[in-house]
Amino acid sequence: MGALALVLGSGLVAVSAALFASCLRFRSTVSFLLATYLLASAEIVALSLLLSTGRWLDRGPLLVAFLCVFAAAVVVWRLSGRPSPASPADPAGVARSVVLDRVVGSFATLAVLTHAYLLASALTVPQGVEDALLYHLPRAALWKQQHAVAYVADAPDERINAFSPNAEIETMASMILSDGDRFVTIVQLLAVLSACLAIVGVARRLGLSVRAGVFGALAFSTFTVVALQTPTALNDLVVGSLLIICAYFASGRSRTELALAALALALALGTKLTALYALPALALFVLSSQPRRRWPSIALFGAAGLVSGSLWLGVNLAHTGRLDAGVGVDRGGSAAERVRLSFLDLLELSDAEGKGLLESPLWGIGAFLAALAVAGGLAARRRWRQSAVAVLVGALSFLVLPMLSVWAEVAGRGFKQARAAVGLSGAAAGGVPERLLESPMHSSYGIAFVLLLVAAGALAVVDVVHRKLAVNALVALCGVPLTLLVVALTLAYDPQHMRYIVFPVALASAVFGVALRVRVLAWTIVAVSAVTLLVSLGYFVPRPAGVALLPENRESDRTARWFVQGGEGRGKGDPEAFRFLELGIPADARLALAVLRDTYLYPAWDARLRRTVLFVGEDGTIPDEAEWLVIGPRKTIDTAGWRLQLATERGWRILRR
Repeated sequence: MGALALVLGSGLVAVSAALFASCLRFRSTVSFLLATYLLASAEIVALSLLLSTGRWLDRGPLLVAFLCVFAAAVVVWRLSGRPSPASPADPAGVARSVVLDRVVGSFATLAVLTHAYLLASALTVPQGVEDALLYHLPRAALWKQQHAVAYVADAPDERINAFSPNAEIETMASMILSDGDRFVTIVQLLAVLSACLAIVGVARRLGLSVRAGVFGALAFSTFTVVALQTPTALNDLVVGSLLIICAYFASGRSRTELALAALALALALGTKLTALYALPALALFVLSSQPRRRWPSIALFGAAGLVSGSLWLGVNLAHTGRLDAGVGVDRGGSAAERVRLSFLDLLELSDAEGKGLLESPLWGIGAFLAALAVAGGLAARRRWRQSAVAVLVGALSFLVLPMLSVWAEVAGRGFKQARAAVGLSGAAAGGVPERLLESPMHSSYGIAFVLLLVAAGALAVVDVVHRKLAVNALVALCGVPLTLLVVALTLAYDPQHMRYIVFPVALASAVFGVALRVRVLAWTIVAVSAVTLLVSLGYFVPRPAGVALLPENRESDRTARWFVQGGEGRGKGDPEAFRFLELGIPADARLALAVLRDTYLYPAWDARLRRTVLFVGEDGTIPDEAEWLVIGPRKTIDTAGWRLQLATERGWRILRR
């Protein structure tokens, strides 16, 4: 029943949005599809907030609301003359011209297989990423429980209430319709697809071919942090997709496109305020794409998007008297050091965080010096182009070789592990090197991104000089360092901040298609991406990987909900306590949590979200209706009248009234 309700609700929303988008009469298929995505997202958010005013947010009212909007869309569509959706004049021909390019076809196969695996993994194994368990999923489950997107009483983590809600509203809608959390990953997956469409659209507006745009979109979809975060319940990809859609529509020529750009900006800000870090890069790209006479209109629509996207800040102000609801921003450390470490992380140099260049192997430095010597010799003979190529090759070698050395070690360990698995040797190689760390929150964008940013950037400069490419293509590329600089100057250093620059990376990806002109470079990108994905998904995908050669992946408990969400060695969770929560407490129980901030909350619910989860007040008051009491580490309350059921070594206690 739940899956059918999800299909019905999703179908109503999608068709309604498509009908409204058809009435806008776009000639571009990309514009039509992106408008459909924006309108569908806006419908889910708006109706959920509307139903929250009377705490009517449940499956029946939500489906009725979707049905009403669908009926309105049909009426508007008929009154508009039944316009047809935009479609290519020769879709089969366009598809053939793209897929028959061997590089693009191979890249497309790699991307499709990657995301098919990620989708299958996300649908079969519970969510286990840190921030998702701390507040992304709990806030969605709590809104479902209280039938309203609203502040939650006595929430132990202020992020549950304070942060912008749009992505979690969509997550919550999937929970309400399906009666479970199996499909929460669809939100980020659709965001990646829409971002890829927008990348193709931006590339076309920059003067690149469809094939070049598709190549850039495929590259973006396979960058490390993008691939690793796709199957999660995080929201950084949602923010990035909405901002690249905003950039696409804002670089258009009509007021309708400007209105859609404002809607995309509002949805992005209503998803996560990290969108603010990208505003300088977004503004520079849009203004460089438009004549000055349009700048006042752009500013007006932009202001409308900023104001409407800040709705939740008003909610925070009403409840707490502060716009940020007490969520502090750490700005510690010197600005110069923050910038240095952030740019090192951008290059994804795989050794210890922020130390990649310092730990570069001597042969990498030697290759760089040799390339400089060759470049100097060529320059002395006035062979300027060859000299520039030599410098570029040397720079790429210096940047990429540190990571390749670590990946070579990973490959060696994997080979030894495979030999041990089939009985050819008795010694297993263990896991990956300690200095190699990839995750949906810690990773950067990978070797392919570094290659493209440097090499495709150089090609783009040449094309702009020869007037083969618009000047704003360089602005798109410069958005990456500009946004990273804004983040580094605003926040204390944290390797997790690379996920805040998804938008400028997507914008730069619209230019990366110039790499197709140099076939060796393009094939190198495909090959490097394949190797990167093999290791990233095999070892670091945020759930048990089907291709990993680690022995613990064959354990029967590896896919259990309590195992994935408890984790091994995680201070914020406890597999023993979470196993009892899953197997020892009835699915329809009412339980109270007494935990400190930064404690995993989501394992308190069962997979179908049937439990009622309450919180113990700051004064230690336990809700009267609670049947079970879960006390986290370092938390002390009066438990008179409660019977202890479990006490773990990590300090968790579970009691029953």
